[in-house]
Amino acid sequence: MRAKPTVLSTALQAVLLAVLFSSFLVAPGMAQSGMFRATVVDSAGEPIPGVQVTVTSEDLTSFRRALSTDKRGNFRVRFQSNQAQYRFDLLFEKPGFQSFTVPLSPTMTQEMNEQYVMDESSHEVVESLGDLSAVLTGSSNAAIEAFNLGLTAQKSGDLATARQRFGEAVAADPELRPALIALGQVQLDQQDYAVALETADRALSSGEASVDALRVKYQALRALGREAEADEIGASLEQAEGAVAAARRVYNEGGDAFQAGDHGTALTKFREAIELDPSLTEAHHAVATLELAQGNYEAASTSAEKALALGSEDINTLRVLYDAYDAQGRVEELAEIAPRLAAVDPDYGGGKLLEQAASAWNSGQTERAVSLSQLALTMDPSLAKAHYFIGLNHLSKGDNASAKAALEKFIAMAPEDPDAATARDMISYID
Repeated sequence: MRAKPTVLSTALQAVLLAVLFSSFLVAPGMAQSGMFRATVVDSAGEPIPGVQVTVTSEDLTSFRRALSTDKRGNFRVRFQSNQAQYRFDLLFEKPGFQSFTVPLSPTMTQEMNEQYVMDESSHEVVESLGDLSAVLTGSSNAAIEAFNLGLTAQKSGDLATARQRFGEAVAADPELRPALIALGQVQLDQQDYAVALETADRALSSGEASVDALRVKYQALRALGREAEADEIGASLEQAEGAVAAARRVYNEGGDAFQAGDHGTALTKFREAIELDPSLTEAHHAVATLELAQGNYEAASTSAEKALALGSEDINTLRVLYDAYDAQGRVEELAEIAPRLAAVDPDYGGGKLLEQAASAWNSGQTERAVSLSQLALTMDPSLAKAHYFIGLNHLSKGDNASAKAALEKFIAMAPEDPDAATARDMISYID
């Protein structure tokens, strides 16, 4: 009988490994699309119908979805498997509420579920500026009637009519500060920033500074690019509205910058929001997402850890942390986070780890590939291919006994697998 070598030749190993990973790189049965579902609620947790949701991607310029929430505050969008590599932006808009933008990294799960909270816009606060009946006392009936008509138009989203009516109220009573503030907010919403600034100054000069008038002035100055003046007003605004409210405002400014493609400013704003309110989970997540996109993996994992430490089990934060750990090769941390993520996103179960093991092997990270394969088996012991992968690694090191044991286990678990015949050939060479 012809003697068989105890170790496969390097060339033969290379051929067999190529065969193996050609099957690994596209996992069988992988979902071809994933559904993202979300609900938009107000600060009291009540659903908000009619929110306009625009989904875009800076990396995929041809992608744009314009959606609207239903009466239960729900909307959904489907992503295809070839879009999972991109990051998307979700812009939320509705008259009477503060617009904001959040990043999204889709996954090819059957379904993702999120909930977003929309805060009331500052111009709605005009109705809570103390006792309006007292404020309006002494105003003419014409001013009061025009002011109320303006509020009705503003709530319905008819900004042109609202501006006209608030203007009429101010003309009838130039000292009616709620009408001045409301008029300034509408002008701001219409992007008439210079005029909004003039109106805010009129409101501020007519009595004690109010949070709403300061906010209109601050936003107008920022929109006009007068950053030094905006910072000065921002300091007064922060003191007037309190740290928590200021943090939410700054966070929304970060979202605006992100939507405009200014990720540097967005990151600065998100960090500033955290300084104002360290418990603002969304800001920690936003920082983590941007740090990950910029390749700052350690910073990304730190920020994601802080978000989760605040009690969040947000699927996107878990995914960012997982990707950051993976990029750093922190397999032990992956072992802790993977089960938590897999519980809400099946695509991050053992199969995902096995795909990452294949990628690690292809890039020459053999030890990490084995660690990921072993971790995959702890999450899903039925992954026969993990034993095949481990066996190949043992074989490449000349550990024939361990290689044979792993390959035999693979064959026993998946005798009909297309690679089972190759495994049997390797065992015959080992013998």
